[in-house]
Parts: sequence; C-alpha cells; structure tokens
Amino acid sequence: MYKAIFLDIDDTVFNFKKCSESALKETFSMLNLNYNNNIFESFTAIDERLWKEQKAQLLTVADVLDIRFAELSDTLGLNYDSNLAKDHFGQLLGEQYIMEPGIEEVLKKLSAEYKIYAASNGVLSMQENRLKLSGLKRYFNDLFVSDDIGHAKPDISFFTESMERADLYPSEILMVGDSLVSDIAGAQNAGIDSVWYNPYGLTSESRIQADYEINHLHDLSYCFKS
Repeated sequence: MYKAIFLDIDDTVFNFKKCSESALKETFSMLNLNYNNNIFESFTAIDERLWKEQKAQLLTVADVLDIRFAELSDTLGLNYDSNLAKDHFGQLLGEQYIMEPGIEEVLKKLSAEYKIYAASNGVLSMQENRLKLSGLKRYFNDLFVSDDIGHAKPDISFFTESMERADLYPSEILMVGDSLVSDIAGAQNAGIDSVWYNPYGLTSESRIQADYEINHLHDLSYCFKS
C-alpha cells in the first residue's frame, strides 16, 4: 500500500516550456538583446538535447546549465557573456511558476492521505522558491532535488538517498513524472511503482513501461484504487 508520492517538478507540476520562455525573454531584455521566437526555438532544441544526454548519464545537471547558453550564443552568432546569461536565466526561472492544469486541486486532495515529496533534477533553491511563490510548497513534506541529493535521476542513487531521507521502502512509494527515461526508468530500477504523466498523448517508442499512464493530473487518484 502506497504511503507517499514522489512527484517530478518540471513538466509535471510546472509547465517548463512556458516558464522557460518567460524567463528567456526577460534574460534577453536584461542583456539588452533583441528577442524573437526563433531564439526560443533554438534554445529549446539545445536544451532538450542536453537534457536527453543528462538522462542518458552522459552529462551532469551542472553540465547542462553550464553549456546551454554558451551553445546558444554560438548557434545564434550573438556576443554575450554566457555565464551572466546563465545566472540571469536561473534567477528568473526560479520566479516562474506556470502550473500544469489541475495540479493544485490534486495536491490538495492527495496530501490529505499521502506524503508528497518533490523528486526533481535541478537546483534546490530554485525549485523551492517556485513552489513557495505558487503556494504549492505547503503540500510537500520535503524536496529531493539533484544538486542537494548528490545524484540525478535516473541514477538509482537519487532514489535510494531520497528513500533514506523519507524513511520509506520502495513498495510504499509511487513515482509520478513526465519522462520515461528519467522518472519511470529510474523508479523501476529502484523497485518503485510509477505513473507516466503524458498530457500530449505521446506514443512511447521506448521499452520502458510505467505501471500507470495518465493524460490528466486529476486521473492520478485512480492509480491508488488498485
């Protein structure tokens, strides 16, 4: 019987694409650079590729954060300080909290019966600030974020350390996230049941199979009835 939910943050609690686009616009404004939609398209392509490499454990989370603005500068042929852009973007992203549909209602309902823990790759201070600003932090018992845990999903060490901190066994946890490679595969390797949050109805071409699949967050409650 489940006692707790491990919940991914980006693209599960918050809409990362919308949050990052808003932060990128403000970053370019702070750097006195012109912004257009092509810039965000280039950023997204770079960002998604780097995160795929991180999930394949070819890069660390820190590598992704360090590389993407340097690569964006080269791609766009722009002359700016990539470290300054990284810092601005990180600060601004930490202030963005565009939520996935239904998440607050779901957290309010499930937190009355289950412990809820954030399980995120990223920066603890950033994720904590976003949850505070959104008013959602009150629903979480604790936040497990890769820079604080010392390992990133799908590394099994991320899950074992998180379970130790929460004083939970794998059979007591349900992992919920949007990434088959990071959230679902990582949970499976740790012996944790999982839910694939698939809001766009994507067809999986992976051998990785979650125990449950949902297209809407309000369907998460059905995963606790079996």
